[in-house]
Amino acid sequence: HYNGSSLALGDQYISPELLTENEYSSILTKDELTEIIKANNKETRDNIANFENILGQQSTQNKILKNAHERFKALDENSELKQRYNKFVKENESWLNFARECEPDSEFFKFKQFLASEHMSKGKNNLNNKGIKYCGDIAINFSDDEVRAFPKAFKEGHYIGVPTWEIPSINFDTILDETSDAHKLLKLKVQLAAKRFDVLRVDAAWNYVTPVITPKGETKILPENKKPMGDSIVKLIEKWVKEVKGDDFDLHNIIYEFDAGPDDFTMFENGKLIAPLKDRVKVYGSTYLKEGWGSNDAFLHTLNWSPDEFLIGPGNHDPQPLRQIAKGIPDICNDNNIHRQASINPLARILKLDAESLKNPVLFAKAKFAEAVTAKNNMFFFMDVFGREERFNEHRRGTETSFRYKVPSDYQKAYQNSLFEGFGFNIMDSLEKIFKANGLDKSNPELFAKIVKFKNILLEKETPAQLKEEVSNAAQTAAETINSGSTTKSAAKSTKSYKPLWITAGAIAVLGGAFTLYKTKFQKHEAKDDSQQLKLTA
Repeated sequence: HYNGSSLALGDQYISPELLTENEYSSILTKDELTEIIKANNKETRDNIANFENILGQQSTQNKILKNAHERFKALDENSELKQRYNKFVKENESWLNFARECEPDSEFFKFKQFLASEHMSKGKNNLNNKGIKYCGDIAINFSDDEVRAFPKAFKEGHYIGVPTWEIPSINFDTILDETSDAHKLLKLKVQLAAKRFDVLRVDAAWNYVTPVITPKGETKILPENKKPMGDSIVKLIEKWVKEVKGDDFDLHNIIYEFDAGPDDFTMFENGKLIAPLKDRVKVYGSTYLKEGWGSNDAFLHTLNWSPDEFLIGPGNHDPQPLRQIAKGIPDICNDNNIHRQASINPLARILKLDAESLKNPVLFAKAKFAEAVTAKNNMFFFMDVFGREERFNEHRRGTETSFRYKVPSDYQKAYQNSLFEGFGFNIMDSLEKIFKANGLDKSNPELFAKIVKFKNILLEKETPAQLKEEVSNAAQTAAETINSGSTTKSAAKSTKSYKPLWITAGAIAVLGGAFTLYKTKFQKHEAKDDSQQLKLTA
């Protein structure tokens, strides 16, 4: 998970299909595209990403891209494709040109980075045209190649964060000096991300406030290895992003992961939120929900946070999945703790439900979803949306499934099956609970009746095509009604920063650590030849 490049894009961003088109001078043949697709022949290909087919020197995609590279080199230097390539290389020479052990052919590496950058940009533009922002990660790590290329930027013999991550630590002793390599490298990483993405998630951001810098050989987090930096580095991050975004800069488009164990990071001082965390968007999951913590209710009313300064959901890629929690399964990555019990009473209080009923795993999962929907800004990890019980991050190396689960190609069927089982995310069920808890079923009876109606429609095996848009629109209206705080206000005047989840299982892209869940419209379902329509290379 933390072995990849912090500067370069992964080959998974490359779309071989695009290379068969005129825009790319057809430098890849359709037969070669078919060869890549056919090589993705594992029985698990519909649910588990086959990275070996597209990443690494020996992957089928990499070998075939070498053919495309040879054809590319033969193109006229005045061709549009060559001109775009030369411009890309010139603008990114600061990080393209150093040696990489895993990429011995530097010209081939530059070619792939050019393709990955263009293809990711096309995907981002496609989302933007739908009114959707693309969110990407600023990972805490650097690759071994990057450490070798910028040795003075790192504190030799030290790790950052949790020592068992084994992530080389950037030099925090010199990082505030603009002339230092540490300052220049972190700036480069942040600004590359700012150019690529609309919204940034700062991975393990607590390490920019109070970094833990541990000498190699030590496995525990010790107080003497913590270096308080205050808000000096987060201010730098925001300054660097603003330099890229200009007038489009919005502090709310930087999301900080300050979620950490109490031994790792302390976010409170004398019971109050420390200054570097104030007024910045913080992302949390409700895995450890209890009275006074881990819920929209707790953040708003116990901690008195603004609804604009946090983002919350039932979980994410790291912790125990919601379905396991709902079933009372011990968390093997958290001392076998059972998280459900501490969450039952606060959920019952917030949603005005019978606490005893929440011992039922299905009803507990539904309540967890509903509580997250009450937040102005929320997130939903696709494994929870689809009611999956498997752990996305297995917290062990060398497995064939960790960080590889993906949305199945027949996502509508998978989503509706999860609703039948009871563990999938039925937005209308969440809205029904919220309306009842807040008396909106009485003040908005017509809208409430639609919510109940559509909750049941989503449980049908085949949602009638003419109702699908109506379901989505009702979810939008209901969520805006909740968020407006007043049933007398027009939903259209609700805050623009809140975009309720779509809810008919649109599309979820998991690319290189960037997670995007977005609203979409159903298309009429027609029988298709999946081998032709779904060009799955991984």
